[in-house]
Amino acid sequence: AMRERIASVRTQFVDALKAAGVERDFSFLAQQKGMFSFTGLDKEQAVALRQRHSVYVVDSGRINVAGITDDNIERVVAAIKDVL
Repeated sequence: AMRERIASVRTQFVDALKAAGVERDFSFLAQQKGMFSFTGLDKEQAVALRQRHSVYVVDSGRINVAGITDDNIERVVAAIKDVL
């Protein structure tokens, strides 16, 4: 059930980024596996996410996909859009 949930979150995340008008292609996120993903964000963008939006992404751009929920996905997407 957890594996299916995370796969669903990945698809929702990619779709939400696209729907929000984020021009960068994040479709690769849907193909990755596991609880974490490398987003391709750089260190400056990761720091900006933490400082400006309280969205925790490590400096390498890795994000906890399992922590993305229906309640916070829009905020996470808006934050990523802002730092790109």
